[in-house]
Amino acid sequence: MKALQRAVVERAERLTRERIAPRASEYDAAAANPLESWRDLWRDGFLAGAIPESHGGLGLDMATYIAVIRAIARGCASTAMTVHMHSTVMRFIGAVGSPAQKRRYYDEVVRHGKLFGSWGSEPAVSLSRTLLMETVIRHDGTGYVIDGVKHFCTMALGASHYMIWCALDGGSDMAKSLQLALVPADSPGIATDGKWDTLGMRATFSPSVTFTGVRVPEDGLLGEPGAAVQVGVIESFALGYAAVYLGIAESALAFALDYAKKRIVKPENIAVAADPTVQRHVEVPDSAARWDDADLAALGPLANRAKYLATEVGLHVTSKVIQVVGGRGAYRDFPAERAFRDLRTCTLMPPTVDRMLEAIGKNALGLDTAMFNVSGRRPTTP
Repeated sequence: MKALQRAVVERAERLTRERIAPRASEYDAAAANPLESWRDLWRDGFLAGAIPESHGGLGLDMATYIAVIRAIARGCASTAMTVHMHSTVMRFIGAVGSPAQKRRYYDEVVRHGKLFGSWGSEPAVSLSRTLLMETVIRHDGTGYVIDGVKHFCTMALGASHYMIWCALDGGSDMAKSLQLALVPADSPGIATDGKWDTLGMRATFSPSVTFTGVRVPEDGLLGEPGAAVQVGVIESFALGYAAVYLGIAESALAFALDYAKKRIVKPENIAVAADPTVQRHVEVPDSAARWDDADLAALGPLANRAKYLATEVGLHVTSKVIQVVGGRGAYRDFPAERAFRDLRTCTLMPPTVDRMLEAIGKNALGLDTAMFNVSGRRPTTP
């Protein structure tokens, strides 16, 4: 990593250590959006990490960006995940947005610290295998309106805009009808009961949200129908998830090692030991380093391998940390149990382990390696 890139990562590490990590347990307990941490990240430019320098952002290459997300995750997994979601929306704006959209939305982030959520999950659809949307966007004669229900709406009541994944006029072939739409958070017709009481990732605050006749602004349609699956941005979701998982595991392992060195047990009167070797086998940094120069077909395999390995290693490490620390590891006064809860929860995000293994195997056999199937029949609800 070059000196300039390393300086950016070190700045993220320092900010995380001094400001973000100390708040993590408080936000976790409250299951609340990490507002102060977002503000600190904005002041240091990290909310604009995926925004080009020509628009006032940091313009981070993928390797540096992943290192930043990984660093933030060591202090607060929920903050890292929300920043990654927001940054991926910035990548979509960069890939399919108009010049006017880039000027407007980038400026809201760079100058005003606004965050953007990305809402695709739905109650009747498994995004691990098939990218299908029941949420419909249609033209009503005067403009576009959205109707539907979204689950796991990260940063609800915290972001200023939501990027909604919709099916244009109810189409079933997402390669032709998937439409992204940006709507302001205060748009009439957006409603949530605010229920979010989960095992982990509590500070992502991701309740279900209902859209009833929500009107899309004139410049709210983002890209042409189907464009979102053709630009190599959707694959970056998984790579960022892997960075979060790795950051959680690294934080838990560091705590366990420090605890083991200081914790003396009788009758031997020796320190407990922990083995850090599993950390060395994760290939997230390698996938990130190869990302910017890879063609579109290679992005899916890179992301799948990184997410799969980070999932398996992260789950193993956080579980072992609890075992190494012993009974005290179950106390909320220690970060080990939060790391275990966060890792176990956030690794449920698509694609699943089975889907990743399937895709990795297909790639080895020279078969289709697309991360998602984007065509087929829309699911029906009883």
